[in-house]
Amino acid sequence: MDETINSAQRKVRAHLAANVKALRGKQGVSQEALASRAGLHRTYISQVEREIVNVSLDNLVLLACALGVTVGELFVESREPVVSLKPGRKRSVSTVK
Repeated sequence: MDETINSAQRKVRAHLAANVKALRGKQGVSQEALASRAGLHRTYISQVEREIVNVSLDNLVLLACALGVTVGELFVESREPVVSLKPGRKRSVSTVK
């Protein structure tokens, strides 16, 4: 993660990452499938979920549409569990606080 961002920016990126992961997991959608729906690259979805990129407004709209939510819902502090969809691994559940 970029060391020049402040704590407020980190918090927003964390909420976005957690919500994208949770919504994707809830829908049983892989990063590749979400990327295809949104017209983005799979590695970009991975970077969003790992809080690496500063997501543009246009890409937020694409992600929200692909996940069937509003842009605002991507930033709400979520208590939804994050479910790992990696094949061959146990389903792990965690929450962002």
